[in-house]
Amino acid sequence: ASRKPMLYVSLALLLPGSAAFSAPGLVGKPVEPRASVSCRFDQPLSRRDFGALSASAGLLLLSQPALAESTLVTRQQSYTRYVPRVERGRDYWANGLRKQIDNSDWKGILAAIEKKGTIDRIFGPMELWSSSFSGKTITAKTLAMNEAIDDLRDAVLDLKSAALGKEAGGGFFGFGGGKSMDEGKRKQIANKAYQNGVDAINKYITLGNDGLGLNFTPLDTIDQ
Repeated sequence: ASRKPMLYVSLALLLPGSAAFSAPGLVGKPVEPRASVSCRFDQPLSRRDFGALSASAGLLLLSQPALAESTLVTRQQSYTRYVPRVERGRDYWANGLRKQIDNSDWKGILAAIEKKGTIDRIFGPMELWSSSFSGKTITAKTLAMNEAIDDLRDAVLDLKSAALGKEAGGGFFGFGGGKSMDEGKRKQIANKAYQNGVDAINKYITLGNDGLGLNFTPLDTIDQ
C-alpha cells in the first residue's frame, strides 16, 4: 500500500512574546527563541494539518498591525473629540477670565464656575483626554495629568471664594458663610487663583504633549 507523503515543519512566528501554537490532534513542543517563537512537532504533519497550521499563523501575523492601527485610531478619535474643548477652556482662562478679574466682574466669574459654565465645562474633556493614554491599567502619564486637573479644581475653589466675596468656612459647622472680603482682598485671592490655574493648565498640557507623536499637533501652553 502506498504511503501518504508527510511533512515535518518548524514554524517561526515573528511575534515576540506570543505563545506557541499547535494544530488539532498534534502535540507540539515549543522551542524557546531569542527573537521569535517556534514550534517543532515530533509527529509527521499531514498536508491538511499543515494547511490549518499555516492559516492560524497567518491570522496571528495579521492581528498585530490591526491592533496597532486600532490603538492609533482610538487616540486620534480622543484627540479630535476632546482637545478642541480643552483648548477652548484654556483660552477662556487665559483671556476671558483675566479680563473679568481685572474688571471685578464677579458675577460673570460665578456664572463661568457654575454647572455647565465655561470653566466647569473644561474638566470633562480634560479627564477624558488624560484617560485616553491608559488602557486596562492606568498609566503614570494619566495619573500625572489627573493631578494637574486636581490642582486646577483647587484654583477654581479659591476663585469662587473671591467671586463670592467671602472667605471659606465660618459659621456653625461651616454653615452661614465666612468673613466678608474687601475689594482688594478679593482681587488678591482671584489673581493668585488665576496664576495657580495657569500653572495647572500648563502642567496638564506639557504632560499631554510629551510623546504625543507626529500624527498630532501639540497644544500651546498659556503665555506667562
